Amino acid sequence: MKKPFTNRILGVDIAITNMEDVVRLITHDLDNLKGKFICLSNVHTTVMAYDNAEYRNIQNSAFIALPDGSPLAFLQRLRGYKEARQVAGPDLMPQLWKATENTEISHYFYGSSEETISALRQNLRKKYPGLKIAGMEAPPFRPLSREEDEEAVKRINESGADILWIGLGAPKQEEWMYAHQGKVNALMFGVGAGFDFHAGTVKRAPLWMRSHYLEWLYRLIQDPKRLWKRYIKTNGKFLLLLAKEAFRGKKRVQRDKKSLLIYAHYYYPDVASTGQILTELAEGLKDSFHITVICTVPSYTGKISQYYKKHKYYYENINGINVLRIRVPEFRKNFAPSRLYNIAAYFISAIAATLRIEEQDYVFTISQPPVLGGLLGVIGKKIKHAKFIYNIQDFNPEQIMAVKYATNKAALKFLMRLDKYSCKKADKVIVVGRDMIDTLKARFAGTDKERSKMPAYSYINNWIDEEEIVPLSGENEQVMAFKRKYRIEDKFVIMYSGNIGLYYDLLNIIRVIEKFKDEKEVVFLFAGDGSVVEQLRDYVIKHELDNVCFAPYQDKDRLVYSLNAGNVHFVVNAKGIKGVSVPSKLYGVMSAGKPVLGILEEESEARLIIEESGCGIVAQPGDYKAIEQLIAYFIQTRGSDSQAQMGKAGRTYLTKHLTKKVSIEKYRKEIMGED
Repeated sequence: MKKPFTNRILGVDIAITNMEDVVRLITHDLDNLKGKFICLSNVHTTVMAYDNAEYRNIQNSAFIALPDGSPLAFLQRLRGYKEARQVAGPDLMPQLWKATENTEISHYFYGSSEETISALRQNLRKKYPGLKIAGMEAPPFRPLSREEDEEAVKRINESGADILWIGLGAPKQEEWMYAHQGKVNALMFGVGAGFDFHAGTVKRAPLWMRSHYLEWLYRLIQDPKRLWKRYIKTNGKFLLLLAKEAFRGKKRVQRDKKSLLIYAHYYYPDVASTGQILTELAEGLKDSFHITVICTVPSYTGKISQYYKKHKYYYENINGINVLRIRVPEFRKNFAPSRLYNIAAYFISAIAATLRIEEQDYVFTISQPPVLGGLLGVIGKKIKHAKFIYNIQDFNPEQIMAVKYATNKAALKFLMRLDKYSCKKADKVIVVGRDMIDTLKARFAGTDKERSKMPAYSYINNWIDEEEIVPLSGENEQVMAFKRKYRIEDKFVIMYSGNIGLYYDLLNIIRVIEKFKDEKEVVFLFAGDGSVVEQLRDYVIKHELDNVCFAPYQDKDRLVYSLNAGNVHFVVNAKGIKGVSVPSKLYGVMSAGKPVLGILEEESEARLIIEESGCGIVAQPGDYKAIEQLIAYFIQTRGSDSQAQMGKAGRTYLTKHLTKKVSIEKYRKEIMGED
């Protein structure tokens, strides 16, 4: 069940959608929607919500708030959402009646007057003879007693109604739905005057007036005494508030939730470790913030599905998070120009996408793509007049320099200035390891003036979901299925799981692994993808390493089985990466309760965790003799209690100190500036 992307208008999250998609969503997912409610929002209800925090909360508590008023959809199109269309309640009603006619889906009508209900019943029977009507009633025009209300709910539920149409008028109908969500078994719609229009007791504006945003004028002419204040005053206030919102700069309107914009180069379902971290972070923060993510279409492998090749932008709502995806060109991981073109396309389009979204209180970005991720945060801060939190997952160009990926001193110096500028402009910098704090400080070492530009900072460890990645028996059916698939059953498996890229010295480590090619009971498994995977494959074929095999990235829901298929896991970084990056794969290994074969520098964050927890043994990067001895040790002691204890120690340490809940709460406090 996928909710539409929303756009916040005066504090109300209005869906960007159209009639066809709404009808499809409701008819396909009706069973999952029962007990929930849908608001039909217009200018009047939006202004009421702006003035009344309680009513605003009701609107935003709905499964979705649809743009019942054409000005709302028009405003969304002005903001760049070309797909946005009005979904008026009086139009939605017959569309759903047609879609559910001659089916088992039944409707209940609650509201308006006895006269209107009687006329509506006759019209429905005439126009939709196959429509299943579970019941119709007009409640008294007074507050109901608790007993009367409970009886009404009982009648609705006992009727077996699937859809409940409520015509009590705003804000009464939204308040009623909010109070009865979970109590009423049907999906609820508040449709205001929809009953009157379809009963024929009130005539609706002609199509040409509706098309030109003049339906309010037609209704005003019909009932000027009751509606003049509502339309003249409310519509004028709506325009005034929009103007204020556009030009007020840093001054903020009080809202139920602060708005948080996240720039994520990769986001679910992409399997990049940073994408998974940001997905879980966004979903963990959604109760505290109204979150919008700007990211690429799924493309971490370099390939893009046909679905995402049709449009420039895609709008999704994934688990309550608004996701604005940008189409980017495909690339080859081992061909730098194509990768750079892909990154540049994301950077430029992300800036354009920023102009489409509503005002933001906070902008959060990570250091991906290298250097440009930070600049996106700076630009987003400027455009949205927001506070900027820069989350550095990897320091660049320091990482590039460490592996000698580029050696042009002038270019590297320029890149350093750019990322240092992003740090200066950040309201807070968050790094993911204790050793990385030293790297941040080193950027601002020197004169007192330079040190004074040092941003506020903190460190928060990355994580794995310890409730999803758990230790499993080697006899687990899914673990055995994974082993059979890659023909590693009955083998001692030393695994590398994650990005097979430049920063892990894998092209030298494979040469060490070659020394164990005659160990027939041992297999080395590389699970993942990256820029050097083809070179590793070529080396394995050329040197006939029969006990080395490869597996692709594992989907998130399959990761627990692949991690448990390994007896020991490599956690590695190349020499010079200390203080620059922290391999997130460590958290998954610890969560699965597996021992760690570490190749990490002294005082690096990952090595500190391994030593503090006792979850593995570590060698120094570049010391290939020591690495060989360490591999030999794990092979010689396979099946021993000492290895089992290492795995248990890692799991125990992680559940005490490195849980997802703990880290996400730290992020919430850091973003909001709480102590």
